[in-house]
Amino acid sequence: MLVTAVIIVAAGSALQAATGMGMALFAAPLLALIDPAFVPGPVLCAVMALSAAVAWRERVFIDRRILFVALLGFSAGCAIGAVLFAVLIGRDLDRVFAILILAAVFLSLAGLRIRISKLALLIGGVSSGILGTMAGVQGPPIALVLQHEEPNRLRATLCAFFASGSLVSLMALAAAGVFGVAKLGLGLELMPGVVLGFAVAPFFARRIGRRQARAAVLVISTLSALALLLR
Repeated sequence: MLVTAVIIVAAGSALQAATGMGMALFAAPLLALIDPAFVPGPVLCAVMALSAAVAWRERVFIDRRILFVALLGFSAGCAIGAVLFAVLIGRDLDRVFAILILAAVFLSLAGLRIRISKLALLIGGVSSGILGTMAGVQGPPIALVLQHEEPNRLRATLCAFFASGSLVSLMALAAAGVFGVAKLGLGLELMPGVVLGFAVAPFFARRIGRRQARAAVLVISTLSALALLLR
């Protein structure tokens, strides 16, 4: 089970290190199929580590004004998401995760053209905070706002957002009593996948286009979410 989880994280890490996003949307539903305990805390640990590495590598491209406003919204969303997750503990979380993943896929496919503004960034940040804290998937709402940014700035700013946001989400989950030493241990067990994915990302980026990678992530995420709903 752990080997499979590490391979999933490695594939998702390579995807995100190459394109700027996709790890959580790819990995979270697959990890939930293996063991729901991997979501959201442990997968957020992996997202945080990978995103921090990519953001540091490409730090000159980070748009700090966008990042600051989006994180303000994200912090509020985290608090809401942590409370909702704590309330839902003991219920059928598989279906909750599946519905949230399908909502994330829908947002990714929406194709809306949103003008970047403080209000759009705050709303995107709040939505990402709720989705990320409850299901480990932060990307689609904020990526929808930033989708037309220049690729280097998009990748660097998103990864800086994911790194900071994952830490905030983990703190919110810990404060709500649903993330502790055991879940941290699971997160650490996923780290070899993060290292491997980060290492092979340049090879991956040269051979798979952004559109192909995005299509593959959305298909796999949808199928995994449906499997969670039906099992």
